[in-house]
Amino acid sequence: MFVLLIAFAASTALSYFYFKEKFSFESSFIAEIESRSANAGSSTQRQDELRLYESNGHTAEVEGGSISRKDALLVAAEDVIRKHLKPYRVRLLDLYMDKEGIIYIDIGKEIKRNFRGDAYEELKIIGELYKGIKSTVPGFSALKILIEGREAESFGGHIDISKPIGEEIAESIR
Repeated sequence: MFVLLIAFAASTALSYFYFKEKFSFESSFIAEIESRSANAGSSTQRQDELRLYESNGHTAEVEGGSISRKDALLVAAEDVIRKHLKPYRVRLLDLYMDKEGIIYIDIGKEIKRNFRGDAYEELKIIGELYKGIKSTVPGFSALKILIEGREAESFGGHIDISKPIGEEIAESIR
């Protein structure tokens, strides 16, 4: 019994490292976004971004009781995010879009605790988030998922979310 337990643990660890690279998505689109981000200084990088929440002084402008068009799009994106993450009882901490059309979703660490799915379910959640936001927000180019304000490698241990997620993730769940 002990030998079987050791063999199971070893095969699990080996399969994690073997499949880790298979589920990370590399594309020229992501490399281009990362090079733009590296070239822009951190002080000017987020100067033109649009925030839904009050994280560092940026607030949604409400004029005459109505929300401006860009802010309304982020509210629509928030609805999509809440719909897909509701089963996991996750807090949406922040949501903003930068000038390049990348939407950043900052969620609570409950996702790591409450997600118990396999690689396909994790891929499906990320892909549906991407598709839902893409259909709601014109000018959307990529999705970046943060956990508690920090970049994370994965929330379920299967899919790499450390880089912006582009169209290739949506194509992979068809």
